[in-house]
This record gives sequence, structure tokens and C-alpha cells, in this order.
Amino acid sequence: KFMPGGSILANCDHGTRGLLNCFVLSAEDNIYDITKLVSDAVLTTKFRGGVGINIGIEGQKGYIRSKGAAFRDGRALGPCAVLDMVSENSKKITTGNKARRGAFLFSMNWKHPDIWEFVQAKTQSTIDAAATKAIIEQMAQLVLSQRPQAEKEQQLKALHSQLSAIWVESHLSPEGKRDRRWHNANISVQLDDDFFQRLDQKDEQATKLWDAIAQFAHDTADPGLLLIDNAKRRSPIRDFVTCTNPCGEIFLPPNSACNLGSIVITKFVSRNRRGELEIDWAGLAETVEIAIHFLDSVLDVSEFATPDQKHNVRHVFRQLGLGIMGWADYLKLARIPYDSVEHLSEVDRWARVIAESAYRTSEALAAEKGPCGIWQQIKDVRTGNVFEQWMDSEGNRYNGEEALHSERQDLEQTPRRNSTVLSIAPTGSIAQLAACSWAFEPDFGLTVWKQVFVDASQNQQNWVQILNPYLEEMNLTDSDAEIVKRTGSLKGTEFSKAHPEIANSFKIAREIPPGWHILVQAKWQDWIDSSISKTINLPAQATVEEIKDIYRLAQRAGLKGVTVYRSGTLDSEPIKVGTEEKQS
Repeated sequence: KFMPGGSILANCDHGTRGLLNCFVLSAEDNIYDITKLVSDAVLTTKFRGGVGINIGIEGQKGYIRSKGAAFRDGRALGPCAVLDMVSENSKKITTGNKARRGAFLFSMNWKHPDIWEFVQAKTQSTIDAAATKAIIEQMAQLVLSQRPQAEKEQQLKALHSQLSAIWVESHLSPEGKRDRRWHNANISVQLDDDFFQRLDQKDEQATKLWDAIAQFAHDTADPGLLLIDNAKRRSPIRDFVTCTNPCGEIFLPPNSACNLGSIVITKFVSRNRRGELEIDWAGLAETVEIAIHFLDSVLDVSEFATPDQKHNVRHVFRQLGLGIMGWADYLKLARIPYDSVEHLSEVDRWARVIAESAYRTSEALAAEKGPCGIWQQIKDVRTGNVFEQWMDSEGNRYNGEEALHSERQDLEQTPRRNSTVLSIAPTGSIAQLAACSWAFEPDFGLTVWKQVFVDASQNQQNWVQILNPYLEEMNLTDSDAEIVKRTGSLKGTEFSKAHPEIANSFKIAREIPPGWHILVQAKWQDWIDSSISKTINLPAQATVEEIKDIYRLAQRAGLKGVTVYRSGTLDSEPIKVGTEEKQS
């Protein structure tokens, strides 16, 4: 019914006992802080934690001066060079007799002077590959040409020099293989309300950057967006957050951590004798209560890579990240299409129980053990989150939305043990252990092949086929079953023609209009005090303009972050839909 995060499961009997999934680090603009940032990133990786790092603008936390800026002893290398050091030094860390690669989220405020280098950073290997291919083709044509041999040799030497320069330019993996720059990082641009106001006013700089972000997201799947003002508006710790963890499900202050776990939705669903679905609401609330107690206790037994992390996690913020998984499975059981108004209503029904139970439990823990250390600084923050509990001097109760719109100055929020309580992680690994669908994502495919590495060197891999278990009850014909195995979808089957009402609840991710992905995420976000990890999967033919529309709708819908992935963008994809895609 409840599954702890992957780090808890993997590391509870491990030598380092780092039980928290991810952290955020920050550095100020001096050599000591920058060196410490690299060191802390390596140590955090050794403790099996992912790392988020934001590059702010001058006057903000995390500011590092731009490339070429003068200082007393010379000129600055710039923040992208600092991120290079973080990435390169964390390529392979030995922990528990196993090699582990670092996992990062690099973000940068759009107003930083080096934003153009940042947004293009992960295009490097794509550009290198194209240039390499062009040179090799020129060499082949030259060899086959009828030119004099001496001329051929001279031109071949020149082309060889160009090829060598591209090949050794930088970013070799530990095994000497080519890597994209920041191969172990997701990147996101932090955009605020000011950016979108300028975009609406046709500001040249904002428009040019917007075009570039969409183009690079189309070509390389990076960057995503962190919508920082949206995030702060609904955050209890709005004055402290800087960026998210690598998957984007939780905004964190520097040296704070995400402590994750997920409720398995389908464990609370059964059929009665009449074949109708019944939901165990009392069992759901009880499981949420147990999960919050569990996750809060994890903070006190986990070990940490640095003293700063230990202090902030245990004694200041005490952030939790309780989420859900198995949601798409529930929708199939209930025959509710993902892209439907009924779906949005269903989110409200479930999320209210989870959020209110989680908050009441954190409040009870505060009464028993004391609130989080930062409470006095955040207790008056009115977020509008409906699951908060407030009271006036006369004993009248208000929820968070009522408190936000109230003019009363005597409202006091009920203290909590945890500054934030809720987030939705991607759950890619733990959902397999629980045999359920990921988070609230629609099925990637009804038949998928997942890449599983034998060890962290990623030199040896296996492909594992995963069939959707809910197909069995449909009694598909052999020809329909073959279509599903080949394409990963019910589309084109005789079953879908005969039973469209059922087939509609089995749509896979790329068959659902992008707008519905955003509407569903926005509905869940209404019940989450932190953030949500969500990737909008798009077909290969998706255009740059469509990506712009998706990103803009996300901002208008109040999302805190969003990423897209266009099928086939990367040469190596960890999941393939159906045997057709795997073989291709």
C-alpha cells in the first residue's frame, strides 16, 4: 500500500546509509565556495543522492559571475565551466563496491548573461556527430575521386586534422567514449512572470530565448522549464527555495533534501459482488498517516554527506515528499479516459483525502515532537493550499484558501513537523517493484521494453519486456494481441472498434493530447505543496511550435515545472514501446 523511495529501499543496510533521494546545493561567487560545491556534489553522489544546482543572477543565492568577467587575478571561466567540473568529477564514484554516476539538475535564471551557453550546452554531441559525419563523407568522396594522389593525400590530412579536433574536443566518458556535455544532468531554465510579460510584449530578447528553448527541447529534450514564480506562490517555504532535485518533483533550499515515498492507489480499490468498484477511503487515510510517520522518522536515522545537509534536513526544513503511483491502473479499472473531465473530478476526490490526511498527521507530529525548525519564519505564509489549517483568535477554523482571501490579521496556522509534505516523484523503479503504473502518468505503452543495466558502468545491458497486466481480462484475439505487442497500443485492433469506451481508458501517453497532460498535472498540483515530476511524451513528428504552445499552457495553468520528450530525440532510449520500436 505504501512504497518508500528508492534510496530508502537500496541503502537502509548499506555502509553509507544515505536514505534520501536528492539534494540541492549552491555556491557563492568565490573560489572556496565553488571548490566546496564540486566536493559536496561528489560526496553526495557517494551517498547515493542526486543533486540540483541553480545558477542565479547577481544579488540572488547561487550567483556565479559570467564567462570572461574581470576579477582581481584574471577573468572568470563562468558558471557553465563550474557545472562542467561538477559533472566531470561525478562521472564515476565508487560506493559500496559498485560504481555510480552522478545525477544532476542544472538550472539557470534566464537573466544570467551566460544563459545562451547554458541552453545550448547539451547540443554539443549532436553538433559534433553531424560535423563528423560530414567530414567522413568528404573523405570517402575524396578517396573515390580521380584527383592526383598527392592532392588527395594533402586534403585527406587536412580533413583528418579537423576530425581529430572534433573528436578530442572534450567530454570523454571514463571509458573513452563520447558523451554529451553534462550527460548525467537534466537542464532547466528558470523563467519568472517578468519573462512572460516581456514575451507578450514581443520583447526581442525574451522572444529569441523562447524560440531557442523550444528548438533545443525539440532537438535534444533539454531544457525544461522551472516556473519559479508559480512555484513560490504555492510554496510554504517560498523565500528559501532555489531549484528542484534532478527529476523536478520537489523545490528545495540549499542543503535540503527530498525524502520520498508513494501510495499505491490500486491497493485501495476492489470489486463488490455486483462488479462495482469500491474504494477503501478509511484504509487510504490510515496508510497516509503511517507513511508520514515513517518518512519523518527516516530523517532522523539517515546519514548525510555533509554537516550542512544534516543540519538543514533534520533541524530546519524536515521536508517530506509523499506521492502516488498506480493512477493509470486505477483509471483503467474504473474505465475513465485520461483525457476526460471525469478524470479531473476523480483527482480531486482522491487527492483531497491524501493531502488532508498527510497534513493532519504532520500537525499531530508537531504537537508530539515539535514543529520544524523553520516554522516561526514560515507560519504566516498564506499559500492558498486548501489542505492547510488556520484558526482565528475566536476559535473559528479556516482552510488555506479561505485564509489567503481573509483580511483578518489574527489568523494562526496549525504548526507542522514538516515544512513541506507532498510531492509526486516519477516512481520509475519502485513502480516496477509494486507492479503498478508510474505516478499519475498514462501508460507509456501497453507493451514496453525497458533497458536494464547490469552495473553502473553501463557497458552491459539487458532489455526486459513488460506487458500490461490489465490486457489479460480483455481476452484479445491472437491478431489483436499481436498488434498490441508490435505497437504497444490498442489502436487499430478489432477490440478497440467493438469496445471504444474501454479502449479510450487504455490510451497510451503519446495518444493523449498534450493539453490534457497539462490539465491533469495542474489538477494534481492543486493538492501538492511542493512540485511534480512530469514529462509530456510527444510523437516524433511534434513541432517546435507545438512545444512552445505546451510550455506556455503549462505556465498559464500554474504548473511549477514542465519537460517534454519527443519520441526518437535521443539515440539511446531506456524504454521502447512495442517490438517495432525496439527493433528499429
